[in-house]
Amino acid sequence: MNSSRRSALKAMAVLATLPCLPRAWAAELGQPVIRINIPGPRTLAFMPIELIPALGIDRALGVHLSIRYFPSGVRSFEDALAGNADFAAVGFAVLPVLASKGQAVLALAPISGKTPPYAIVVRKDLAGKIRKVGDLKGRSIGVSAGSVASKTYLNMLGEVVLSSYGVRPSEVRWVPNAQNIDAVFGALAGQAVDAVFCEEPFVSELVRRGAGRILLDLNTPAALARIPGLAHPRSVVAASAESVKENPQRTELMVQMVQRVLVWIHSATPEAIISKLGVADENERRELIAALGRAPGMFSSDGRFSRKQVGETVNFLRAANEPLPADLDVHSLVSYRWSGNKP
Repeated sequence: MNSSRRSALKAMAVLATLPCLPRAWAAELGQPVIRINIPGPRTLAFMPIELIPALGIDRALGVHLSIRYFPSGVRSFEDALAGNADFAAVGFAVLPVLASKGQAVLALAPISGKTPPYAIVVRKDLAGKIRKVGDLKGRSIGVSAGSVASKTYLNMLGEVVLSSYGVRPSEVRWVPNAQNIDAVFGALAGQAVDAVFCEEPFVSELVRRGAGRILLDLNTPAALARIPGLAHPRSVVAASAESVKENPQRTELMVQMVQRVLVWIHSATPEAIISKLGVADENERRELIAALGRAPGMFSSDGRFSRKQVGETVNFLRAANEPLPADLDVHSLVSYRWSGNKP
């Protein structure tokens, strides 16, 4: 380990020991507020954002990070584009879709790593009838709700997954739900759907509560090998290009917060990470710890974009049958200025 990285880890260790100040008190100190929308709450894919104020990283940089939760990444990003937040966490594949419809958008920092924490969970009472992905034909599947402008990333991914197993997306009925455990559990337990396509920790919690059983876990070699373009960046922090241009200092601070929290995550144990979130329910705490332990590569290690991974997004969107302009340069939707890049 080089000296600069060792120093960064020590700095993060110090930040982790800072007391968690009440949000109202932080505002009273007159710190500038940076607003970000994310899906959730407790969506593991976006947990690094929740950890930023929990660790005091925002305060260490002289700002207050204000987080609001939305039913999906698309909804969170559209609210930010409307001027109600500075940034949003969203699936990267959504950006080319919005750009093709005239939206000037930019990805600023990656959140996700190489391990996809997604799965198809079927209702427990149907587990004997739905034994393989092909058995989902004619069934209903719950997935996070998009908008008229774009499907959600999970919806796109769900369609690609089904197609790779021989099921056309039109052969199932997609039912929109919010991207949180109450909505996902309610859809299965209330028998509103036959299955859900969701992410951790909801997958584990559905199984623990007896609402469903895992039909397909994407974090397996067999699944990874047959799903095209899965190496692309999944979750990112994004903003409107206009917002970035108007306030580059705010953008730089947001990227710094993301990169610092990712470095801290990769230097900490799952137990230490979850302890910072203040999860009161013991079962939920154990599920979060177990989920992190099963997917150590879930998050980016350094918050830098891989140009190869960004390029893979084109293959993914083609597999998702998303109509995109032939001349669209996916790299033009990434601002490498603050995050840096790697091969």
